[in-house]
Amino acid sequence: MISLNFSSHSRSCLIPAAVSLLFAAALFALGVLEISFPDLFSWSEVGFVSQKFPSAWKYGLQIGIAEVLLGALLIIPAFFFHRSFAEKALETLIRFGIGGMFIFASVFKIADPKGFAILIAQYQFLPENLVNLWALILPQFEFWCGIALIITPFVKENTLIILALFASFMIALVWALALDLGITCGCFQIDGAQSKSEAWVALIRDLILLFPTSWLLTRGNRSLIKVWRG
Repeated sequence: MISLNFSSHSRSCLIPAAVSLLFAAALFALGVLEISFPDLFSWSEVGFVSQKFPSAWKYGLQIGIAEVLLGALLIIPAFFFHRSFAEKALETLIRFGIGGMFIFASVFKIADPKGFAILIAQYQFLPENLVNLWALILPQFEFWCGIALIITPFVKENTLIILALFASFMIALVWALALDLGITCGCFQIDGAQSKSEAWVALIRDLILLFPTSWLLTRGNRSLIKVWRG
């Protein structure tokens, strides 16, 4: 836990700062999940919402973006209440969030390398003789980079690698959109996409995640234990 070695006035600001950050993290995570997994947040299945707003289910992406923006705005009062605490806590939350996401995303690909290779081939981006190799290497790279971001002191180095991965994902998505390929991004599922709009959704999600990830470049190289101890 974060050490409370602060003055009495400073300590009194910790609780509102922590509450603000918790709400910010919850809303941001909920927004990203709603963008990534719209079927899990089908507003048409929520009785009250469907009765009052029968067309609300069509705006899952917009609702997700709104939640992300609101979560980002809630970070501001946390910095106002206690900047030092907010910086360290936010760094910890982002490292766990981004690192955990990459670990989670890699599990599906590691479990089904053949299916992931087929998905990569559908992008028509890599030479055929590199598809199988890339399908084996990329998930392992994602897995270990995710772990390294969480537990190692090399914050900036791992952040640069993850930003490079994000860039490669977005290039692939833009390529698929340019060729009018109706395929899924393959981040959290290997099954085929239902429409080309899924590639747009994945691209928007990756663009959103670039902002908190890039912020980690401003942090010093230190382990999470040191972050928690202040």
